[in-house]
Amino acid sequence: MKIYDYRQELIDLLKNTSAEPASLTQTLRSLTTIVHVLNHYTDAPAAPDQPHETRPRFHQHQVHRPSQPLPENSKRQLKSLLTGPAADNRAAGQPRRKTAPQPPAGAAPQEVTPEERLVADNRYVVHRKLSGAEIAHHYYPEALLHRLPFAVADGDVVEVDPQQRVRGLPAIRRVSGDHLPDYQPAKITVIEYAELKAVPGSDVLQISSTLKENSLLDQAPENTIVVDPFKYPGRNLKAGMVIDYAYYDRGNGLKDAADGSIRWIHEKNDYDTTKQPAKPKPVKKVAHPQHDYEQKLDYDLKQRTVLVITGVRDKVQGLKPVITKHHGVFHGLDASAEEKVSSSTLKREIRNTDIVVVCIDAIHHRISQLANHHAKRYDKPLAIANVSSNTGVERAIGRALNGDPAYAASSKKIN
Repeated sequence: MKIYDYRQELIDLLKNTSAEPASLTQTLRSLTTIVHVLNHYTDAPAAPDQPHETRPRFHQHQVHRPSQPLPENSKRQLKSLLTGPAADNRAAGQPRRKTAPQPPAGAAPQEVTPEERLVADNRYVVHRKLSGAEIAHHYYPEALLHRLPFAVADGDVVEVDPQQRVRGLPAIRRVSGDHLPDYQPAKITVIEYAELKAVPGSDVLQISSTLKENSLLDQAPENTIVVDPFKYPGRNLKAGMVIDYAYYDRGNGLKDAADGSIRWIHEKNDYDTTKQPAKPKPVKKVAHPQHDYEQKLDYDLKQRTVLVITGVRDKVQGLKPVITKHHGVFHGLDASAEEKVSSSTLKREIRNTDIVVVCIDAIHHRISQLANHHAKRYDKPLAIANVSSNTGVERAIGRALNGDPAYAASSKKIN
């Protein structure tokens, strides 16, 4: 029996193999065929006059496969497998293109789902978790969602930018107004601003009340939730921390809350537990308040920036002429939606302004507390206006310029 010498072709094959996956796959298939051919010759029966010898078996990566029958014209077939089929006109080094499977003839076309239509426009459904969310088959941690300038709820449709990355994830551009009609959002209840308290004689902590006083814990003194610090390694939980706690609400009350998890840990600058300062007693009016009032409001802001925080959305831009009249730069902040005004937003706005005016007639007391806290931190003059009116804001600016208390009446001297 004549044995075909394939060594040189095998050497050429290995030399021409590149590091690309397609080239390595083709070489692996050729080597597998060679092993099958060699095993075929090894398994051939010995002649009767020759002693029986134990022939070696050839293996590739310790993978044993049953031998295949040697095809006709083995020399031509072996050369074709080593060098590639003659009908393959692909350029050297190019990967093999995979063709999509064709549907059988006469089959009904597949219907495009509403979610697939959204994906075509880089829009994806938000699947909110107890902490973080799943968007576009990626997990977005709570830290990324907390830094967004808008709130993201379960079932919302967001538009992402695959070209822009934030911590390796596609950036979320905006929340669209689209919703899937058949999507069933998960019932997740969030207990916001709950303070961790120590349990006497134990290593665990508990939450029994919130700063907002609007949760399940605030309904009765015995309503408490145990928080095990060992369940959250690396967070260094301690008594006194303020957290947001989330759980799946199935209608079982505290039983469902016991299986929840910490969603967010607030920084010390994100909340202020101090009570709002008491308003001073009303003072008696002067004999001629009208003449004195006009004299007090005659001041010049000298192009200083005035931040006006109000909960009346129509007044955000309506108060701009008051600031412009006194040669100042107006900047308004809409605080009508409490959940959209975070501590970081207030901190950034107050840091970049010169005078802060808070209209307390239509905002949550937490926002006024945060504004007072950040104004003291960055040494910014702050005044309180009882109503979102031109006169109230004008008087508040006068008190801020004089350095008077936030609720005190304006003095006669204005710089």
